[in-house]
Amino acid sequence: MSRAVRLNLSALAVYIGFAFLLLFPLIFNNGVKVAGFDFFNYHWNFWWIRHAFSTPGLNIYQTDFVFFPLMNNFGYHALAAFWYPFWAMLEPLFGTLTAINAIIFIVCVLNGFVLYVWMRSENIAPALALIGGLALQTLPISRYFYYNTHLNLMDWFWLPAFLLFWKHITLHVQSKQVMRALAWTVITGCAIWGLGLTDLQFPIFVGFVLIPYGLWTLWRSPARLALISLGILAIVIGGGLLWVAGPLPYMARFDGVLAPGPAEDRPGIPFPAGFFSMNTEWWEWDRPSLGAFVTCALIVSFIAWWTARRKPSPPRRGIQTRAWFWLLVAVPPFVLSLGADLRIGDLVIPLPYRFMHAVTQGNFRMPWRLAPTYTIAAMLFCGLVWARIVPTWNSRRVHPGWLLAGGTIIVLMAFSVRLFETAPLQDVPPTYETINAMGHERGGEYERYMVLDVPVALGTGEVLLGDWRAIQLQYYSIIHHKRTLNGFVSRAPIDPLWQIHMLDPLTAWLGQRAPLDAPAARDLLAARVYEYPIGYIVIHTRLLDSNTPVLQEMLAFFNAQDDLLCPPVTERDLIAYRTRWHPDGCEARTPPQTEPGVYEVDIGADDNAYLGSGWHWRENIFDLTMRWAGAAPRADLFLDLPPGDYQLTFTAQSFAQPRTIRVLVNDSPLGDPFTILPDAFSAFTVDVPAALSDDGRHIRLSFVYDDVVVPADIGQSADPRPLAIMLDTVQWRSMP
Repeated sequence: MSRAVRLNLSALAVYIGFAFLLLFPLIFNNGVKVAGFDFFNYHWNFWWIRHAFSTPGLNIYQTDFVFFPLMNNFGYHALAAFWYPFWAMLEPLFGTLTAINAIIFIVCVLNGFVLYVWMRSENIAPALALIGGLALQTLPISRYFYYNTHLNLMDWFWLPAFLLFWKHITLHVQSKQVMRALAWTVITGCAIWGLGLTDLQFPIFVGFVLIPYGLWTLWRSPARLALISLGILAIVIGGGLLWVAGPLPYMARFDGVLAPGPAEDRPGIPFPAGFFSMNTEWWEWDRPSLGAFVTCALIVSFIAWWTARRKPSPPRRGIQTRAWFWLLVAVPPFVLSLGADLRIGDLVIPLPYRFMHAVTQGNFRMPWRLAPTYTIAAMLFCGLVWARIVPTWNSRRVHPGWLLAGGTIIVLMAFSVRLFETAPLQDVPPTYETINAMGHERGGEYERYMVLDVPVALGTGEVLLGDWRAIQLQYYSIIHHKRTLNGFVSRAPIDPLWQIHMLDPLTAWLGQRAPLDAPAARDLLAARVYEYPIGYIVIHTRLLDSNTPVLQEMLAFFNAQDDLLCPPVTERDLIAYRTRWHPDGCEARTPPQTEPGVYEVDIGADDNAYLGSGWHWRENIFDLTMRWAGAAPRADLFLDLPPGDYQLTFTAQSFAQPRTIRVLVNDSPLGDPFTILPDAFSAFTVDVPAALSDDGRHIRLSFVYDDVVVPADIGQSADPRPLAIMLDTVQWRSMP
């Protein structure tokens, strides 16, 4: 085995080890925790690519499977399709959570190793190249991308990879190896395709190093015409592939107004603090920082170079020129990463990022994303400087002192970037058999329907509308394989989303941004159940405050729509309504039997399917489950029963003072009014003739009370709720 191979394998082992140190929380929590807000989007992306490939009539870049019924153009969406083949190989064997974590690990290793290979190709000593790769691999901003599952933006290995590709083309042209030069040109063209499928910002990142390097090689090469021709050929190959099998046609036809915001709102790295320290919350997008290592290494190297420049040294042809070159290359991304303005006390200096923001029409939204580009150029400068100052670092026998120095530098780097500090992780979304069952509904009519998740929320790269946690409900699409409204698209027109978010009476209410307009919401629901169609409405109660009237209002409204919705199924904190459109039909809303012919609703327990208006949230008193009524002038229950005569028994207690109530079935009063006392629960019984319940379907049982009392008004507590009576059980006994 050659020395070069041994060095490369040793370096690869180091980068694998550091990737483990950086990502061990993800590794040990695989399947239990996920990284960052955006995790759901990339799982969904890859599921969607496979679904579109395997389903006739679907198009990867045009879909209504999110933001339904809007048709979305994915030309500018961060699809990260380059990584799809890896996911497609791993997911069937290990599941999507493991597959995504494996991709993050691979990228983390490549970021360090490919930069190491490039630096070695520049005759930089192995130890120096190793440090350069580690600086990029462990950079706080690189880690930000790892810990936010940004598969599209963590791929900094592309920059040194393209430098290597162009270097191979240049060397083969100069040695007149035409076929090899053409082969590397084809590889570069395919890499351009891969770059575009990774993220549309990466051509910008690559351009900051490849364009100056390409111009420099052209200036130094006598075969300029051949190099220019091969460069154009590589671009044509890559562009052609992106047009035929990529987003370019959809980018060309993208239409709509985005909401990028002004350049001043885009976070840059604060100078000088962000270049000499690491933010406490480095995993947040608006708190960018680099840590001290890169900039300190650059300054120390510059001082050492300046000090040693007049001293005699062994001939190192071209090293000094190349060092100057990479120092100059580092300047533009450094300046742009500062953001729109440089603030020195009260002085505000406008910076070139303003121009870049305008040229890209606001689509390049995060100036700090250029910091890894600055890091790569800075590490090349440092490596070349020390290669000139200490040429023995590149010999086969290195002085032990320099090995100790290299190890010390790595330790200092680890401290400066707080290597062992990890970002917070999120719990994997809970699994539900109800959603799994939807996933088994395949073929025919089952492929048409959408799932309406509640709360309603939508997000783009510019703005999140509604509860950010509800946007993540898009994750469940990879389980049920159906269209949804909730979700995230990197670039999408804002106006129709604003209509859904704020102006639509049904979705704005379900997103908790508008009060319920029951007639308007009813009309829209009636139309959409059959026109969209909607197959299920799924309420994720873990995202709703349990001690507010929000959930009770939703249950009351949906339970009243018996002609549109089936009785809901409750699974832990999930409440799912199948619609009457659904091919499988509906079950009856019949309470469970406690004994033959006796049907009982346990108020405060499993009662979601029966609640109408008037109820407050469920409460527990020791082992007793109950609810207070009083939120409306009457408290309703909906249920289905076999036709016949019944004896109705309910247990109740009033609040603070005696309460007179009337019991109604389908708005017809039963017997005389009852007096409910505040001392203890009592049972009350009344007969229900069969004529009042007709065929037994959608019976409405109502408790109408004479008044309510607010505990806060009488000084009993701070509770602002109007309370009338507390109910525990409602029992229907069939009469012979």
